[in-house]
Amino acid sequence: MFHLLRTSAVILLATLLTAPTPDAAAETGAEADLSPAKGDWLLYHLPAEMPHLNPITSSDAYGSLVMNHIYDTLLERNPETLEQEPGLAESWEVSEDHLVYSFKLREGVTFSDGHPLTAHDVKFTFEKLMDPATDAAALRNYFSDIVECEVLDDYNIRFTADRVYYLHLVQLGNYLHVMPKHIFEEGNFNDHPNNLKPVGSGRFVLESWNTGLDLTLARNAQYWGEAAGKTPVYFDKIIFKIITDDSAQFQVLSRGDLDVAGLRAEDWEQRANTDKFNAAFNKYTYYRGAYWYIGWNLRKPQFADKEVRQALAMLMDRELLLETMLYGHGRVIHGTFMPGTPENDESIEPWPFDPEAAIAKLEAAGWTDTNSNGTRDKDGVEFVFDILITPNNTNAETITTIYQEELARAGITMNIRREEWATMIERVDKREFDAMTAGWSMDADPDPYQLFHSSQADKGSNYPGFVNAEADAIIEAARQSFDLDERTQLYLQFDRILHEEQPYVFLFQPRSLAAVAKRVHGVVFHESFPVRPRVEWYVPRGL
Repeated sequence: MFHLLRTSAVILLATLLTAPTPDAAAETGAEADLSPAKGDWLLYHLPAEMPHLNPITSSDAYGSLVMNHIYDTLLERNPETLEQEPGLAESWEVSEDHLVYSFKLREGVTFSDGHPLTAHDVKFTFEKLMDPATDAAALRNYFSDIVECEVLDDYNIRFTADRVYYLHLVQLGNYLHVMPKHIFEEGNFNDHPNNLKPVGSGRFVLESWNTGLDLTLARNAQYWGEAAGKTPVYFDKIIFKIITDDSAQFQVLSRGDLDVAGLRAEDWEQRANTDKFNAAFNKYTYYRGAYWYIGWNLRKPQFADKEVRQALAMLMDRELLLETMLYGHGRVIHGTFMPGTPENDESIEPWPFDPEAAIAKLEAAGWTDTNSNGTRDKDGVEFVFDILITPNNTNAETITTIYQEELARAGITMNIRREEWATMIERVDKREFDAMTAGWSMDADPDPYQLFHSSQADKGSNYPGFVNAEADAIIEAARQSFDLDERTQLYLQFDRILHEEQPYVFLFQPRSLAAVAKRVHGVVFHESFPVRPRVEWYVPRGL
């Protein structure tokens, strides 16, 4: 699944299971003698505030980062091998035709309020997800082939599909966060009061949420996992400090009021490169499954023509931004599949920065300055639009400011409009935008259906409204193939179509730059799981 991100490098998401790079300081001495211990609090930076904490209706990465500590799924995926392991379900079976999925739940599991968790809660969650009245189009698309959910008894449940999908077990096992029927069955599910006061069965419970300031999770005394052999819950509390200003975040980190934060490239190269900082923090750098983009609303006449969208890509000097803004900590991309993955067509070159060729494309598409006012127009529509960014997001400010100047030279007026994250998501969900800057984080298994299938254009994550019959057919065929080579060839075809169509200006795959306080041990990052709880981390008792 894809999770929506601010265009920012200041959140630790999809990460690599590896030792620190040579840039990382050695962890505090005699680490081998410092065994894991329960206790302490982890102070974590959150660069944007989620609108709510309902795992069915949420699609932003920040909500998922928090909710994955609160809610459980039927299965858990091993971050190293990607194999499925027991979660709420202690065992499972898949039919030979890949159409029937049966799960046996653990007995004795309770929600944090002490109420037993049973197969009835699983069925309730699934039915709420599939209810067209639920604002869950982004997640629902992954379950669209599941036609029946049967409770066999309190601890056995069976799902039946009407056609195969190579990710059915992943979606049923890892993305159906089980919600309590006894709490959510009454009231408006989309705007339920407990969307702000979640009750789950996970490692932590929500202790407090001070809007705009912080969100505190406390150890769940009812958590079932430790008795079942899961990694112990080491931290008593995780405090997410909501700091939307990138510069302020570094100041808070530097004075020791954060344990974990992502770093901007500028801070990594300059402010974090001091003896004092290196004495307090270990630094990590790695590539993650995430990218930044500018998304167009193709319903608007300015963006309806792919030749115009190609021209817009050619007016973005991504190489300059990569060097000046990210200090080279990233890669220019041409599509939704990341460099180095089998699905990414390495023969495709990103659209080059070429203002002269871009202007020629605009002219050929009929966008000329007919009234000599300095702005191009066509059929009575001027090439003027707003682009949404979040406030105090220095990367988005830099990208859009430089782009605004280049567009103006080409006769296009772009107005930068700043909206808080939750407001921006709401506007985009309602398709009330011209253009927007954001990013996607993704998990191990590529499936562009959520972002680019036409069925997701009205409600779902296909915010641009991209509709292409050939692309739809390829995406659908890939979903039904269990042959990796066949699926890869289909995605390579899709990659070429997406490059030509340009519903986004694909910007960068940024390199993640992170700092973690040296008192925190067991630090491991996982490339394939952008919003997985940091269950291995701990602070030794002596620290």
